[in-house]
Amino acid sequence: MSIKETVSPRTQDEFADSIRRLTAADWGRLRKVAGYYARSWSIEPDDLLQEAFRRAFAGSRKWPANVDVVKFLAEAVRSIANGEKEKAGTRPVFVPISNFSEVENSVDPPDSRPNVEQSLQDEQEVAKIKTALLALFQGDEIAQIILEGRMENMQGDELRELTGLDSTAYESKCKLIRRRIDKKFPDGWKP
Repeated sequence: MSIKETVSPRTQDEFADSIRRLTAADWGRLRKVAGYYARSWSIEPDDLLQEAFRRAFAGSRKWPANVDVVKFLAEAVRSIANGEKEKAGTRPVFVPISNFSEVENSVDPPDSRPNVEQSLQDEQEVAKIKTALLALFQGDEIAQIILEGRMENMQGDELRELTGLDSTAYESKCKLIRRRIDKKFPDGWKP
């Protein structure tokens, strides 16, 4: 039996009580996490937090009893943002109708895909961001590996295995990475 199977989820009442007891520092951490993921996927930070709360209250997102409420909400925000990214990649492609002018009252919807120029600009912006972030960890190969892995959507277990770090060392390195990035870019990425 795994740990996940032995830990029961907390109730919505317990969740509501925990939300009421969040400190200003807790709210700051949650807003920072939401801001980080919102920048990555063009979602409003408040929308991410609101959706995490909604799912927890609705019961579709279960809060394990052995997890801190801030960590639970931060993981929910990350999961929701990643889900939005995946949905964006699977949106239907609209194809123009042939003989469009002959069909009365027909609609030719706009193409939602970015044009070549926008795609190139986006790729260049992503490359700038990656270069700037990796430069913050010049000489710290482990931090660079973790950061690059996260940029490629690798998860904690994969990254711990790749770096050879135990859980404590890995969490410490992740905290160093977050703090250094937050110090350099306190208001998010600004080119």
